[in-house]
Amino acid sequence: MTRVEQWIGAGLRAVAVTGLVGILVLMVAGVANRFWPLGSLDWSDEIIELMLVWLIFSGTAEVWRVNQHFAVDIVPLMLRGGRFEKAYSVFVTVAGLVFIAIFTWKSLDLFLRADDLSPYFSWSRRLWYGAMPVNGALMVVFSLRQLWRMLLPAPANEADRHPSPTG
Repeated sequence: MTRVEQWIGAGLRAVAVTGLVGILVLMVAGVANRFWPLGSLDWSDEIIELMLVWLIFSGTAEVWRVNQHFAVDIVPLMLRGGRFEKAYSVFVTVAGLVFIAIFTWKSLDLFLRADDLSPYFSWSRRLWYGAMPVNGALMVVFSLRQLWRMLLPAPANEADRHPSPTG
């Protein structure tokens, strides 16, 4: 894993954790405000929605990066050690890559066409929609990296290069 990828992973986790903590604080403040009214928190729904979008897509990109997403593993287990194991893994990775690439393309189109504003702060909805193409593009890169690693020949084992004299 490269240093850049470690920094990206740390950034994705930071966005997700910050979003989660921010949502928690605003939700608790909203509940507490019902018992001890200090003022209107009508604006908090908009901020919670924005944080939730970035939390979800950044968290998804990080899970994708470390290959810890949910997966049905019955077929890979059945193919383990067989001649189709690598082909199946490549197929699943390419299918995921195609899906993520289409998702990224369409979400970029949505982002570029968005001209509506949020109801309370009148912020551009591009702040919300931007989470999709940004994190989708990262997921495309992570998928390409995974595919590249699958298709590279496995490094030769040192023991295979220098067999022991005992056979």
